[in-house]
Amino acid sequence: MIETDLFNVFKRSTRIAVLCIVFWVNQQAAFAQSTAGIDVENSQSDEFKDIELAVSAGNEDWVYALGEEVVFNAVLSVDGAPSTTDSISFAYTIGPEKMPAISQGTVVGKNGRAEIRGGTMRIPGFLRCKVTVEVDGQVYEGTATAAFEPEKIEPTAIVPADFDRYWKTAIKKSRSIPLAYQLTPIPERQTASVDVYQVAYRFFNEGPQTFYGVLSMPRRDGKYPAIIRFPGAGWAPLSGDQKTAEKGFITLDLYIHGRPVIEDRSYYDSLKDHELKDYMYKGISDRDAFYYKNVILGCVRSVDLIHALPQFDGENLGAWGSSQGGALSIITTSLEHRIDRFVALCPAMCDFTGYLHGRAGGWPHFFNKPELYKDNKEEVLRTLSYYDVVNFAKQIRVPGFFSWGFNDPTTPPTSFYSAYNAVPAAKKVLIIPPGVHKIYPEQREKTYSWLTGAYKYDE
Repeated sequence: MIETDLFNVFKRSTRIAVLCIVFWVNQQAAFAQSTAGIDVENSQSDEFKDIELAVSAGNEDWVYALGEEVVFNAVLSVDGAPSTTDSISFAYTIGPEKMPAISQGTVVGKNGRAEIRGGTMRIPGFLRCKVTVEVDGQVYEGTATAAFEPEKIEPTAIVPADFDRYWKTAIKKSRSIPLAYQLTPIPERQTASVDVYQVAYRFFNEGPQTFYGVLSMPRRDGKYPAIIRFPGAGWAPLSGDQKTAEKGFITLDLYIHGRPVIEDRSYYDSLKDHELKDYMYKGISDRDAFYYKNVILGCVRSVDLIHALPQFDGENLGAWGSSQGGALSIITTSLEHRIDRFVALCPAMCDFTGYLHGRAGGWPHFFNKPELYKDNKEEVLRTLSYYDVVNFAKQIRVPGFFSWGFNDPTTPPTSFYSAYNAVPAAKKVLIIPPGVHKIYPEQREKTYSWLTGAYKYDE
């Protein structure tokens, strides 16, 4: 786990500070991307063995200079210790993330270990090594992704000439109807010190629209700072952040699909299979019909909702999100200047057009799916240019805290560094090199501590 403070100028000559100890790296590298803990039956005995294949980059922080060679280390462990079996074949493929392999082969390990020479990169980016080992008919996989001067990755996204005017006009129009918010108590989610509500509010986008969320508020009298949490991709709503509310914060968990948040699971499963199936691809050839226009306008109007609450302190408002939510956290902060700090974990929707330039692009990988644009490429390009996180990131003016892992297969590091590097404001980043597409306890703890630590409230 690595944390760097980029409120000071980032210097390439200084390696990203490593906070995790060497023991943790050596023993549990790739802890989230390996197949640790899988029970397989030993064909020579009746005992079950825990077998894990862990892959790591040779440099402690997994970061390299352009032209520097990376050596990947693979370790096959049995019951927590390197295998004592000789002549284990480690098959590997190496290439830029999400791109075809540029090399592949097999190396024979010794005592469960193998070194794989990965070569280098001449342009900033990420080089991913995937390794497989077969044991008693079971295939184990491991991955490590080396970063080559990632702070120098530049975006491929183009900013439309009328980008600012388009969003200012849309937001102004979205506020043309009353907010008309309504609170419905959710008794089963309340605690001794926190009231929890379904909140509904309105905005305009080609007609009146309604957004919903889960609002948690301290029960005692006072004025409180607030945090808006933006959801990752999916169909079911978040359940609310009562723990943070108990610490003296108003928290709003948004549901971006314009449906109530208090239905049973079968209701959301039906949405997943019907109205919301592949929602992220709907309307991609028309900037006004694209699904995320309504989403973004609803997210921006949520700031009006927070300011309308009598319990809000009137000035301290933060944003937090992961993946799709990380994208919406950046976008909303860019468009709504009353948000004064934000968190974005492994943000999606960054640098969509990377795939058209021979490198990874952002989730949901529009340009890695030719069927989505083969008949109307120019229209899709134009539409997505108004929704690329890179183009919003360039206008951020408040502090941000970012976090991610290099092994993320869903939101490629190349894509989110394109946006991160474009942010001109003060920023921090917490890196878990072997991390995949998930939220780790360390990320939650540090980002919430940073976000909530800036705010005070009246008791």
